[in-house]
Amino acid sequence: MIIILHGNDTYRSARKLKEIISGYRDKNTSGINLIFMEKASFNELKDESGQMGMFMEKRLVVGKGLLKNKDLRKKIEENLEDLAGRRNILILKEEKKIKGKLVKKAEGMKNDKVMIKEYRKLKGKKLQKWYEAQFSKESAKIKKRALKKMVEYVGDDLWRASNEINKLANMKRGSEITVDDVREHVKPELETDIFKTIDALGKGDKAKAVELIQKHIQKGDSPFYLLSMINYQLRNLLILKELQDQNLSAKEMRKKSGMSPFVFKKTGRQTKNFSFDSLKKIHQELFKMDLDIKLGRITPETALMMIVSHF
Repeated sequence: MIIILHGNDTYRSARKLKEIISGYRDKNTSGINLIFMEKASFNELKDESGQMGMFMEKRLVVGKGLLKNKDLRKKIEENLEDLAGRRNILILKEEKKIKGKLVKKAEGMKNDKVMIKEYRKLKGKKLQKWYEAQFSKESAKIKKRALKKMVEYVGDDLWRASNEINKLANMKRGSEITVDDVREHVKPELETDIFKTIDALGKGDKAKAVELIQKHIQKGDSPFYLLSMINYQLRNLLILKELQDQNLSAKEMRKKSGMSPFVFKKTGRQTKNFSFDSLKKIHQELFKMDLDIKLGRITPETALMMIVSHF
């Protein structure tokens, strides 16, 4: 059997993979016939999925990211019927949508030997229903307005949404979650958008950074808050740059920085786009602009555009 999981909703595809593996382990308790592959030639993949498992168990072979290789993808497409007809189970998981002949062929073969599922980002009512279901799983009650505010704040990032839902459910165990609870304990999606803005600036794409900033201003987001978030991320970058110079391990750096795993990971990726001196200079400029805003010399909107020019 062959199972193909793909699409940009990595949370739901990961949960499906976990569900399949859990079901397999329940039936095949030895655990030695579960194989993970992140690099493989077609022959290696074919051999692993074709071997007889020990103790007469089926083998479960999980290939992650293998279909990025065009040659391997073509070979799989050409031999799809053979792979699907085997006793063992082969799972191919991709974090992006797979296009081309392989998908069409797999969809045309859909039967008890072939399963292909694309996980797309949830939108609108489907996204809201997902939130409702997750709160229900946590045995948590949430007011309708609070639920809408959660969707507004977190959006379609289901990894983050799952963590936020779990946090609120544990905090409010036995009582209903309100709008005020969401406002107090859940940060808006804007925080994650600031990472995108800093990414654009680090890559020299000032037009994209301006577009992201203007989008939030048009929505009515506070320019003061936008500036504070940019300042917040600049401080994170400076902290991590200093720690990187100390030759510490990633675990030690995260502990010393005090950042959450999410912020630490995002910030770590961004540090390569900036020098310590450039970050320090921009941070100083932001401090001066903050003073000018307080003295009425410039508006917050003007300061936002000015800070972009300094990158």
